[in-house]
Amino acid sequence: MATADIAPVLGAPTAPVGAVEPELLLPEVLFEVYGTPAGQGRVSFLGKGRGARHSNETALKPWRAAIVQAAQKATARHTYIDWNSTCAKCQVAEPDHALYIGVPVAVDLTVTVAKPKSAPKRRRTWPITRSSTDIDHHARACLDALSKAGILHDDSMVVELTARKVYPGEHRMALTEPGAVIWIRRSDS
Repeated sequence: MATADIAPVLGAPTAPVGAVEPELLLPEVLFEVYGTPAGQGRVSFLGKGRGARHSNETALKPWRAAIVQAAQKATARHTYIDWNSTCAKCQVAEPDHALYIGVPVAVDLTVTVAKPKSAPKRRRTWPITRSSTDIDHHARACLDALSKAGILHDDSMVVELTARKVYPGEHRMALTEPGAVIWIRRSDS
C-alpha cells in the first residue's frame, strides 16, 4: 500500500499517511506576532547578591510576552506550572509539557522592524543599523519565548534556523507593521 504525502498546512501532520511514529504527526505552527521587536541583549550582573538582568529588559519583556501569547493562541497551549513542576491545569510534569519534545525542530523567523523616517521611501532598504538590533539577538528572544510558551521543550531542539530582519512590506514574509512571522515544524534533516 503506497503512502500519500500530506500537504504541509497549519495544523496538518508533517508525516506520510500510515506512519506509526507519533512524533512524526506533529503539527506545523505558523503565526504572526505584532509589537515592537526586541532582541535579547547581553546579561548584566548587578553585583554581589543582586542577581542579573538583560541590558534591554524593559523592551524585551513585553516582546517575549507577546510571542508567548500569540504562540499559545495559535496552538491552544498553556504554561501554568505549579510549585512542584506539574501543570495545575492538565496534571502533566513540566518535562512532558511542550508540544515538541525530543524531536529535531526547524524554525523560520521573519522579524519586521520599524522603518526609520530618514530611510529612502522609493527604493528597497535593509535594516542594517545598530538601532534595529542584531538578528541573532532577535532569534534568541524568539526561541526563549517559544520555550516559555510550551511549544518547544528547550530551544536546543532547534536544528534548523532561518532568520531574516526586514522593513514593513519590503519582503514577501514581511508584515505591514512591526512584529514577526514564526513558522515551526519538525525538521527533516
